[in-house]
Amino acid sequence: MRGLPEASFASKNEVTSDFCLAPYFLYAYSQLYDIMNRTYVLEGRVEMLKNGMSVVRFSSFAPVTEMILQSLPAEKDKEEQKAPAIKNFDQLRQRLNSKARFLILDLEFFQDQQKHRNGVAQIAGRMFETQSGFNYYLYAQNMSAERQLAFLRQYDLRLSEANEYEVRQIFNRIFHFIAVERPDYIVSWDNGTDFESLNYEANRLKIRKEDRPWRTIQSLDLEKLVAKEVWKNKNGISLEKMCRLLHLPRVKYHQAQNDVIAIEQILKFYARDLERELNCR
Repeated sequence: MRGLPEASFASKNEVTSDFCLAPYFLYAYSQLYDIMNRTYVLEGRVEMLKNGMSVVRFSSFAPVTEMILQSLPAEKDKEEQKAPAIKNFDQLRQRLNSKARFLILDLEFFQDQQKHRNGVAQIAGRMFETQSGFNYYLYAQNMSAERQLAFLRQYDLRLSEANEYEVRQIFNRIFHFIAVERPDYIVSWDNGTDFESLNYEANRLKIRKEDRPWRTIQSLDLEKLVAKEVWKNKNGISLEKMCRLLHLPRVKYHQAQNDVIAIEQILKFYARDLERELNCR
């Protein structure tokens, strides 16, 4: 072969006597190693017997592996770790009056003209009947130029600072909030679009499914529950109309932080034992 140095080999007449004796040396060495190994194991067994320990003999490593696996705590399936689903108003009232923790979540969107889909513009959340919550406005490269400029002006930001408001950073903050607060339920009003958008962004950021709180925590779509219990599985109604029907205080709807307050008011309404209150009058 061109470009490679030629290999040189010894002829039969050039084989030395040491090379001929090599197999015998290897055999003798292997026997000596085996004897030393057996002596070491035997001494170890004698020492174990002196200390009152029984000697366990395994024909293979399979029993040892099985013992190790059995000693490890069993990891529960993510679905088994979820709080029980809420299927009716009675269960909702019971959970709301228990130690269960509810995170109310709402999203607002902008229209991505290039991809013809919704982009996340705002995420707000609040723990039920507490002051603990968050409210984030998001910046995205796929916003229109006018919307990007309005965002920078509204929050007095340089363009180089806008990445702190992108979805990856906001997700990290929300995930930390959830890790601290440890909610049992995530409550939304019509969560189909919300979760679809959250999953889209999580897929884009390559976030594992088991690391997405809206998948690992039991969700409650309050609109669907009301439609099932009140409207007998007919189409749901808007959050604003529901609040009017219940004569709840008005808020500026379609702003995530205000919609969260409206959802909390509905939860407080259904946390009451209305039948008992009516009978007491």
